[in-house]
Amino acid sequence: MNRIIPVLFFIVSLQSFSYDYFKEIEVDGNSKYKEFYITEDIYSKSKNDLGDIRILDDKGQEIPYVIEKKDAGYNDVEKIISAGNIISETTKEEKLETVFKFSPKSELDDVFGNRIEIIPKRNFYFEYELLGSNNGKNWEYITYGEIYKTPDKENLLIDFPEEKYTYYKLVTDLNKESNFKGAVLKFYGNEKKETETILLKLQYQSEEKDKNSIITIETNNLPVHKIYLRANGEFKRNYSIGNRDYYRTGTIFKVGNKENMQIDFRRISRSEQMVLEIKNGDSKPLSITEIQGEYIPAKIMFKTEENGKYKITFGDENLYKPKYDLEEFSSMIKDRDLVSTGKMNLVEKEPVQEPKDMSLYYNIFIGLIVLLLSSFMIKKISRKK
Repeated sequence: MNRIIPVLFFIVSLQSFSYDYFKEIEVDGNSKYKEFYITEDIYSKSKNDLGDIRILDDKGQEIPYVIEKKDAGYNDVEKIISAGNIISETTKEEKLETVFKFSPKSELDDVFGNRIEIIPKRNFYFEYELLGSNNGKNWEYITYGEIYKTPDKENLLIDFPEEKYTYYKLVTDLNKESNFKGAVLKFYGNEKKETETILLKLQYQSEEKDKNSIITIETNNLPVHKIYLRANGEFKRNYSIGNRDYYRTGTIFKVGNKENMQIDFRRISRSEQMVLEIKNGDSKPLSITEIQGEYIPAKIMFKTEENGKYKITFGDENLYKPKYDLEEFSSMIKDRDLVSTGKMNLVEKEPVQEPKDMSLYYNIFIGLIVLLLSSFMIKKISRKK
């Protein structure tokens, strides 16, 4: 038995098959601070809301950086047109119809507006329809949506294409008590800033379900703040659009030389897809020919220590946003060089070979032990004889 040499098992550990992405940063200019735009491929492949991004030098050392995001390239302009009074609240077919009258401030003023802000009395939640009239008798449909006021959140704004009505009728579910004190008619618009925006064609798939067109738009994690639709024909349709974090409703139309085919998001919510639902009713589905998205790319700013090579890495779901001192004073740094990044490279980590099937060696080992023990026992028995 002393001659039996133990067998050493060598087990090779198995590593998971994973991918990393990187892009070389083409450093140029005299300033020690560099900045570059986050490109579509970085938005698409980065994880954790860009939190996995790292800047590395040619020695593999981590370089502090800051992501600078800008708002949607427009200055919001909001002007009060008229304060409205409630002139009637009537019940009709289990619905409450609240009529507001908006008078011009003077004889020279018009009542053009595209936003109504509801003044609430108490908490509520309603789905609504909004209609407009110039005489308080003949009503035209404008839009629909949801309004609510709760202890922790509210949505009291009703947006619609610019209209010139004196009377607006808000149709909601019936309630025992009046929920509104009044309303304010406003004009809401925007003035474009001198901001870099990117307009690109978005891919989409469409299907029909229950008289609705369900359109899945591939936004590829881009910070899209506006969508433009192109469609043939004349129409006026209500829609809803959203993703896991965002939802809004509105109306699109195309009649004669008038149209409103853009969808503005009140806040940017990055996701791989957004779902647009167009309510067709008994009409044929729209013939949509193209969908475009507009977004403002964020910039990354970092400091170069020497004239070396730098790269941006991304695509690791286990990394989250770092916190560098640079973020505290980046707005004070004005002298920067705008640089660019090269093509995206995919690094494929080679998996280590899987452990070999050792059962054959194990069986041989056991067989040898059995033979040795048998031989030992036979010799021992022979000696006794």
